[in-house]
Amino acid sequence: MADPALPPSPPVVRAAGSSILTAGGIVLAIGGLYFGRDVFIPFALAILLSFALTPLVNWLRRLRLPRIAAVLVAVTLAFILIGGIGFVVGRQLVQLANNLPAYQITITQKIRSLQQSFPGGGIVEKVTTTIEDLGKEISGEEEPDDAQTIPGAPALGSGPAPQEPVTVRLEPPRSNPLGVIQAVVGPLLAPLATAGLVIIFVIFVLLEREDLRDRFIKLAGAGDLQKSTQAINDAAARVSRYLLMQLVVNLTYGIPIGVALFLIGVPNAVLWGLLAAVLRFVPYLGPFLAALFPIALAIAVDPGWTMLFWVVGLFLVAELVSNNVIEPWLYGSSTGLSSLAIIMAAIFWTTLWGPVGLFLATPLTVCLVVIGRYVPQLEFLGTLLGSDPVLAPEERLYQRFVAGNLEEAVEIAEDYVDQHSSREFYDIVAIPALRLAENDRQRSTTETNYRRLVADTAICVVREVEDHVREKASAAKPSNKEVGEGRVPFPEEARPQSVLCLAGRTEIDRAAAEMMAQVLEERGIGAHVLPPISVSQEALGQLDLQGVDVVCLSYLHPQPQVYARYICRRLRRRAPHVKLVVCCWNLAPGTRQTEDLTKQMAADAVFATLEACVDQMDAWVSRPISPSGMPQILPDTEQEQLAALHDHGLGSARGRQFSDASRRVAQAFGAPIALVSIVGEGDRSLPDATSLPQEIQAAGRPLHEGSLDAHVIAANEVLVSEDVTKDPRFSDDPLVLEKGIRFYAGAPLRTSSGLTVGSLCVIDTQPRKFPEPDRRRLQQMADALMADLEHRFTEGGGQSPDVVRRSRPYMKPRGNEFR
Repeated sequence: MADPALPPSPPVVRAAGSSILTAGGIVLAIGGLYFGRDVFIPFALAILLSFALTPLVNWLRRLRLPRIAAVLVAVTLAFILIGGIGFVVGRQLVQLANNLPAYQITITQKIRSLQQSFPGGGIVEKVTTTIEDLGKEISGEEEPDDAQTIPGAPALGSGPAPQEPVTVRLEPPRSNPLGVIQAVVGPLLAPLATAGLVIIFVIFVLLEREDLRDRFIKLAGAGDLQKSTQAINDAAARVSRYLLMQLVVNLTYGIPIGVALFLIGVPNAVLWGLLAAVLRFVPYLGPFLAALFPIALAIAVDPGWTMLFWVVGLFLVAELVSNNVIEPWLYGSSTGLSSLAIIMAAIFWTTLWGPVGLFLATPLTVCLVVIGRYVPQLEFLGTLLGSDPVLAPEERLYQRFVAGNLEEAVEIAEDYVDQHSSREFYDIVAIPALRLAENDRQRSTTETNYRRLVADTAICVVREVEDHVREKASAAKPSNKEVGEGRVPFPEEARPQSVLCLAGRTEIDRAAAEMMAQVLEERGIGAHVLPPISVSQEALGQLDLQGVDVVCLSYLHPQPQVYARYICRRLRRRAPHVKLVVCCWNLAPGTRQTEDLTKQMAADAVFATLEACVDQMDAWVSRPISPSGMPQILPDTEQEQLAALHDHGLGSARGRQFSDASRRVAQAFGAPIALVSIVGEGDRSLPDATSLPQEIQAAGRPLHEGSLDAHVIAANEVLVSEDVTKDPRFSDDPLVLEKGIRFYAGAPLRTSSGLTVGSLCVIDTQPRKFPEPDRRRLQQMADALMADLEHRFTEGGGQSPDVVRRSRPYMKPRGNEFR
């Protein structure tokens, strides 16, 4: 049967020029940032400092200090701190410059000791000599012959000696006061101007913070105040958290470095501690740059090598502690940037703004990621630079399925199972991934080979997850010696295989069935999986249902009602005691999981989640078995039964009942209801339903498909349930209880050849006793009815007997009971 076509998804309409406009805007913005860096750099530094000073300003405001005073006090304190640090660094640099000549002697001695430590003149000398010789050969220079040339005398036969060149000396002009001022102050003007702009910007940003925020919302919000406010709050929270946590991390890194260098004996330890704290704002390269200067100084100061080893070890230990202890402890959440994005941002902003851009790279990139989250045209920024996964877990797993990448698929599965459970992995990740595969199949966007690859890879992942779970369970259990040489069984060994999982239509359905079976095995419920070929018309009647309590059909098709109903009806005739479950993993939009859907599929239950399905199966499998045992599983004899009905003239009796016979049986047993059910009446509902009890009217399901009549037909013997609600076979069957049935007694209708074609039953809405003589009498009446039918058919020359009339069950009135 052809799959019902899914409605085509509406095409996504995008403006043709939107991408071009976005790209042009980005290029113009980059150009503006580069050519206007003299203004944008101070403004960016001011914004960054305002984030750091805002908590201090708010604290001063809570002390009843006016806004202007609070801002001025905060800015003054900040720049006093910065100036003090600059003064200390300057003094340390002057001291280092004064000591450099003394360090030159130590460096020279170490180089000579290295040269003397190697035989043959040392490696350095050999390398230097080789390079000089190669340079002379390339330039064509020749060494003069000292033996044949006398200095100062002209050669014989040569011309006059060349004249010596005249030495010319250039003397600078006398310096005037204006030139001195220009030479000294000129290089300082640019930094001083930048610092002045930063101070002015910081003051006005802090003073007009609310006004600037409102103006930004008005310009960028486009009427969406909620999204604009979220973007500003998100950016402010991320940048503030980054600055605060980075400052704490850098202080916990720089202060121990400075103290340790002082104890080791490295000169200017305060300078190197401050430098380590500041350079750590530079992503990745900062710690290496901070370690470079102390290492070089340790080589220059110490005549030996002990100080060098101590300095290198100090920085290695500090990096390990900071990266693995301090940062994970202080960073509650990351800035939202990936590692590659941080490196690319550092290169980009350094190219635009130089060393200052290197310090501003991370905060500015955080702001770009936030903008990409809330501006649809710039969404690619969040995708490229952000650290959040761009694919949902099921999409990642489906991509591995399509690529046939079993190793990464298993890694994803095992990581998820370790954090949650296998059931949650299948329910939340794996089955939705198969749903994506089925949707692609419905749209015919994947080839058959790809669908088979997806199914095979998914099944292999299930096997790996099963082994992984078993290994974890084995490691958690005590050894055999600890339990006294007793063997601790795995959950899958606790019960026999009582659940049969059938793949509905495709191999993808089989993969979902394998997932369900694996979860059932973990619950200690034995499960067996069969491929889609097992539910074909020829193979369905050959299924081995012995010992099976539940049959579960797995479908990823969005509309599986027709397929599931056909299979459930055939299985119901063979094994009425077996619970039939249909798992619809991919129901079409708008389809509700209601009781009507269960009736449409002729099943006992319909589920859309693995958790609900497994819980219900566990309840069914764990129920006690009836003392009388389960009915015997019979072969699929539907075709023989229909042929026998046709031979006896009952083939046209679909949708009809035997009114006279029902009336006589009801009167004989004093029962309110008697029914005759015939095999093959699946397409009819109860006629004249207005005369039936309200409970029976509510059940629009054909009676012979229910558990009661099907039990009789399958078992081929009298079935009596004196109280259906207390009978373990039917006490949890809503399709029986909803009909208002409390008592049931049925006898099979057998042809002269012994083939069961229906049932004759007595029903009551109250529990009652039904002794053995009544059972024999009911069977005798059923045999007499079939004998009368065959006799009438024979006498009528193959015509339908007159006893077949308008379908109506007989009901004995009991006052107002059925009103």
